[in-house]
Amino acid sequence: MDSFPFTKKKLLSLPAARQHKWIANWLREIYIALIAEEINDASLKLVIKNLEQLRTWIGFSGADVGRLENRKMWLEFISEAFHEHQKATGLGLAEHDLLPNVLKGDAFTGQPWIPRIPYRVALDNLRSAFNVGSIMRLLDATGFESVMMTLKTPGLENRQVEKTAMGAAGWIPQIKTDRMPADLTDLKDRGYRIIGVETVEDSASYLNYPWPQQGVVVMGNEEYGISESVLHTCDDFVHIPMAGHKNSINVANAFAVIAFHICALKSGFLAQF
Repeated sequence: MDSFPFTKKKLLSLPAARQHKWIANWLREIYIALIAEEINDASLKLVIKNLEQLRTWIGFSGADVGRLENRKMWLEFISEAFHEHQKATGLGLAEHDLLPNVLKGDAFTGQPWIPRIPYRVALDNLRSAFNVGSIMRLLDATGFESVMMTLKTPGLENRQVEKTAMGAAGWIPQIKTDRMPADLTDLKDRGYRIIGVETVEDSASYLNYPWPQQGVVVMGNEEYGISESVLHTCDDFVHIPMAGHKNSINVANAFAVIAFHICALKSGFLAQF
């Protein structure tokens, strides 16, 4: 692991972008081993020696090593080196391409999902897998019951949703439907209030809205918002006041604002902190 898998001749035979990609992948393995405490000081010193040699071969000038006196400093250096080479590939860096978080403590035990608040979210024709995956993580963080989504909305079948959700898509209940207005009406009959997040006339600030005991938060398409058929199903509308020139924010960010607000009001969980 501490030795790079290519010879100088093989590395230099690759296009520059692939050279950096291979080095970045190698540094990712080192970083993960360092988190897991599966690599010792002697191996880390060999990693630095090999990295300096690799950079000499390809004519790349990265950050100076400096004095690495503890595990945290080693993690910081390996992370910075990884991102230097990842950037040099010319490819963009999605969130799921980031290195693993050093902080541990995920509480997943394999048990069925236990929601903390009687709220659900309905995703009406969202197109971005990244937005859906981000919302999945937020559902886990705030304790919502489940997610309903239209057939056009990417779900578990989409690899990027799964990656962006960072595992949460594996236990948050998901319902795909081609009859969202009817399904929302069914939830109404069961006591849920349908609340659209939309800047329509008479919508209330989410801060002033009297959030009901149980509800469904409807998030609309990234371009045109909530579809006409679903719009007519909503009981109420809320919006997030904007201080700047734009009248809205990204749909996943908007859901984060709304979801944590509801969680603070309806769950005793946040009061523990």
